[in-house]
Amino acid sequence: MARYNVVSIDNARIDQGGSRHDRGEFESAEAALARAKQLVDDALGQLGVAASAHELMAQYMRRGSEVPMIYGEPRVDFHAYRYAREKANAMFAAPADG
Repeated sequence: MARYNVVSIDNARIDQGGSRHDRGEFESAEAALARAKQLVDDALGQLGVAASAHELMAQYMRRGSEVPMIYGEPRVDFHAYRYAREKANAMFAAPADG
């Protein structure tokens, strides 16, 4: 029996009740976390052109198609907006000199 459930809310429709979508049941916290991160990664990739991490995050917070939450015990420490911010910052980081 699955221990974790990933559910997401669509920011684009938050004013219409924030439609929830079941994104899968998982046996392990690691698998649930990987799925949640994948959903955020995909959502960021679908937003289109952004000039900065700040702009990308503004788009994600307004109209991101996936804001996943993980339900289950023991609790998984995952915050979609925090992860999205880290990912956006990494996407716009200056390339390392090498």
